[in-house]
Amino acid sequence: MLIGFTFQNFMSFFGENVFTMKSSADTKFRELNTVKTKYGELIKSAFVLGANSSGKSNFISAIDYMKNIVLAELSLQSRMIANIDNFIFSETSSVTPSIFEAEFIADGMVYEYGFELLNGEVNKEYLHKKTRRKTPVFTRTSPDFKDILLSKDMDNVKELTKNTRRDTLFLYWANGGNNEMAMTVCRWFENIQIFDTEDISRLLTATIDYLEESKDGKNNVLNLLQKADVNILDFDIELSEENEQNKFMNKALKKSYAEKMLPARTVSLTTKHHFYDVKWEKTGVVSTPVLFESAGTRKLFEIAGPIIKALESGSVVFIDEIDSRLHPMLVRFLVMMFNSISKNPKNAQLICNTHDVLLLDEDIRRDQVYFTEKDEYGVSKLYSLTDFKGVRKESKLLKQYLLGAFGATPKLQDYFLVKKVQEGRL
Repeated sequence: MLIGFTFQNFMSFFGENVFTMKSSADTKFRELNTVKTKYGELIKSAFVLGANSSGKSNFISAIDYMKNIVLAELSLQSRMIANIDNFIFSETSSVTPSIFEAEFIADGMVYEYGFELLNGEVNKEYLHKKTRRKTPVFTRTSPDFKDILLSKDMDNVKELTKNTRRDTLFLYWANGGNNEMAMTVCRWFENIQIFDTEDISRLLTATIDYLEESKDGKNNVLNLLQKADVNILDFDIELSEENEQNKFMNKALKKSYAEKMLPARTVSLTTKHHFYDVKWEKTGVVSTPVLFESAGTRKLFEIAGPIIKALESGSVVFIDEIDSRLHPMLVRFLVMMFNSISKNPKNAQLICNTHDVLLLDEDIRRDQVYFTEKDEYGVSKLYSLTDFKGVRKESKLLKQYLLGAFGATPKLQDYFLVKKVQEGRL
């Protein structure tokens, strides 16, 4: 489970930004929306609201970057470190380190892993573990491999410190050397699911993979579609490998580093519906191409695999713009699956960006709500609803948000007033 994520100097974020899944002292909806662990109580879902271009997607991109760099092969890892997208609107950003840190529970233990990047090199890197108290597994205090200090937990990879270049992570070598703790950390990052819902090919690939991996996958996806009131009786999928030229072109065009490793395939999807006679009696079943379905139905199918996989495995899923092409009622249906004891028995976690402010009127806690806002210098800031004092349990959060009490809303101007000023009429 994710406990927290901290990052600095990445894309539109410049200063330190802290995101936590630790629950507050609030008792509201505790039974459904939080889970008790021996390391404290955590929330099962969190939502990031904010105006367009405020940094919501960049927050998701930050954890995606950290995941990709941890899992990248050596040559790609060094290129990613050399070409990090740090904040560009300040002359001090080039001398300010970019920082990424994740705290999580894996195999019954708390791990805290992070690194600091500057000028194409790894300035710092560390891994801590915690059972009763936090202790270092390894620490790196400079780009030089000589400044990597190991605990006994890393005895089997001592010699591999010498392989660690200034522009690569020591974790890569520790994982390759079959160190148990390093492998646990990498597995945790590998199991995080991160999606941009406008990236249809990546989502569809994830759902296809789920259908292939799970013997009950098709029934589970169909069940989700039918519970969401989508009038689909069944569906069929045909997969075919693309020719080498198309495969090369598609790989070149794919945005994510991880996606470039995926096999290129074409997908043919058809859905089945009831067929009726003139008296509207059911007489059979008709198959139609998925393009005949609404954009929302196609989106629901695309997102079904990642959602169900997370719920089945108890993993973490990040979704950028979860409400894109989906009716607000469907968004709440998906969200409430995570805030459920029966539907989420393994305590999976959902973190998503959304413009669906109606979620503020649902059964959610204040510590589940985050905002992003960009200042006049182009700097994004991530902050929690719990940062605001005096917000009572019975407060109407939606009304207060729309009135601007929490910020993170579009800065709209009177178009006609501006027009009159420009024309000298005011």
